Amino acid sequence: MKPKECVLTAFENKKPERVPAIIYGGGVWTMKHTGNTFDGLIGKPKEMADMVIRVNEEIQSDMVYVGSGYNNIHLQPFGGRIKYRPVGAPDLEEPLMNVDEDLDRLRESYPDIKATLASDPVVNTIWEAAGLVHDAIGDEYLVSATAWGPFSLAAQIYGVEKMMQDCFRKPDLVAKTIQFAAEINYYFYEPMIQAGSIEATAIADATASGDLISPRMFKKFALPGLQYFHEKIAALNCGRFLHICGDTTKSLELFPESGTQCIAIDMKVDLAVAHEKIGDKICIGGNSHPVFILMNGTRQQIIDNAKQCIEKAGLDGGYVLLPGCDIPPGLPVENIHAYLQTGRNWKY
Repeated sequence: MKPKECVLTAFENKKPERVPAIIYGGGVWTMKHTGNTFDGLIGKPKEMADMVIRVNEEIQSDMVYVGSGYNNIHLQPFGGRIKYRPVGAPDLEEPLMNVDEDLDRLRESYPDIKATLASDPVVNTIWEAAGLVHDAIGDEYLVSATAWGPFSLAAQIYGVEKMMQDCFRKPDLVAKTIQFAAEINYYFYEPMIQAGSIEATAIADATASGDLISPRMFKKFALPGLQYFHEKIAALNCGRFLHICGDTTKSLELFPESGTQCIAIDMKVDLAVAHEKIGDKICIGGNSHPVFILMNGTRQQIIDNAKQCIEKAGLDGGYVLLPGCDIPPGLPVENIHAYLQTGRNWKY
């Protein structure tokens, strides 16, 4: 069974030949590891693709991500100003909405979301690079691309703190902003799926964290955007992978309703609890601590932790071994090898 077949089988909540083992994201780590920069690869899809291919030849993650770290740039074609930093992912300098009417202004100014995204040089670089990566390694590995989830992208458009407040004060406006964000998400991915460049989406809805919103708010605001997005992606016969940060224990039962095939949970969630609550409904991924375990742990501690994760949630399939969040830029490559190899060696 090929690496991507292992992942896709797990996504179906079935038992592959072995445990799928992947990193999550890794954009900042990859840039540091290869000596590249986010702004330095703009307009260079071949160089971006070569970087992804070369790194995965080294670490052998069963799933690879094109454009990881560029999530904020998806708002650049809609007027977002991007700040590049020497270290770290590019930032959105300020929200796109200052007054309530700005959402209607955005809709009127950019009526064709797909065409707007297609006009952006960074988005085009990612789209073209994804095709090159798939041509090179897509027969073996599951090729994906990363984006914020609808709630998190909407928070960038709206302003995080203001949107949190307006979930109570202006819920209709917040909901409409999330819908706009979900459409941006979809039209970022749709061209790559139609071109055969990727076989899975990988969204991170970090702002939908259990540390920031309650299960009631998640159900009211975050869930509809995820359902809209994943339903449209499923119609394209594409894999669906979702990561949500923070302690989401109280929201676990809602995740199967999101339309994702695999929910990657944060290290704050007990994998055994997650498996007990939703393991019969959805593939679970996680959830080793990327800093305390993967970066600071010894080789044996990393191996032992990976095995503990598998024993908690992966004994009967429907599980993917991966860190509980994105990996830090200083993570030694030897530690990644130890971690992923532990998963690859666990045969069913």
